[in-house]
Amino acid sequence: MAGEWIKMRIDLAADPAVIRIRRATGVDADAVVGKLHRLWSWADAHTADGFAAGLDAEWVDEFAGCAGFAAAMSAAGWLEVDADGVRFANFDRHNGQPAKVRALRKTRMERFRGAARATDAPPEEEKRREEEIQPAAPVPTSEPAKPSRSRAKPASVSWTAEAGWTGITAGDRQEWASAYPGAVLDQELAKATAWLKANPSRAGRRNWRRFIVGWLQRCQDKGGTNRGPGRRPEDVDRQAHLERKASEFAGLRPAPYRRPHEVAALATDLKLKEDDL
Repeated sequence: MAGEWIKMRIDLAADPAVIRIRRATGVDADAVVGKLHRLWSWADAHTADGFAAGLDAEWVDEFAGCAGFAAAMSAAGWLEVDADGVRFANFDRHNGQPAKVRALRKTRMERFRGAARATDAPPEEEKRREEEIQPAAPVPTSEPAKPSRSRAKPASVSWTAEAGWTGITAGDRQEWASAYPGAVLDQELAKATAWLKANPSRAGRRNWRRFIVGWLQRCQDKGGTNRGPGRRPEDVDRQAHLERKASEFAGLRPAPYRRPHEVAALATDLKLKEDDL
């Protein structure tokens, strides 16, 4: 079964072939169109290409309910009758699955073109629409304007092997000196320059301000610029503690050496004194 609908023209009743069939059969145009619809629907449902083997003109007249209808269709060029059966002419043009697919595709394309034409308004109409749609006037308000929250970006710091460090302001130096008191800025910048020249592959495009801050942070964490070689901050604290303890014991003299019996006599003497108390 090819489908549940067939394709028919909306002006079929005014077709010259329908007029000839109407005059040949004496049936009005509306009845002719209805009988054609009935025959073509049967052919669409029961044949693959419009050929019905074993049928004849008499069957066509019986199915249409009108004597001479097959002869009238044959005279109009819409039916072929021979000894093998009947063939509905031009069947594949309007019926069958391929024809229906073509018809549906055509209908979709016409709808799409119609929608495109509806949206593609002429320039004059678009201009008129823009003039009609005016932006709303601003509503006055007593609320004061809020200050902008945008912050000024700090000056750009950069480094090149030829020019060295540029863009470092006095404010930068003051901020870094306060944040990293153990780092001597000029010395650390010189160390960073030497390191960058020794590692050119690491001196690509960088956030140089962040690079300097990270360099100074590591310097501060390791004890500052003038720390002893190989010494960590905790080593400095430990050494200061030892020196402080040494100064506390510097004024003390070691006790004289005593033999065991002297220690025992001294302990007895101390115990007697405690008893007197």
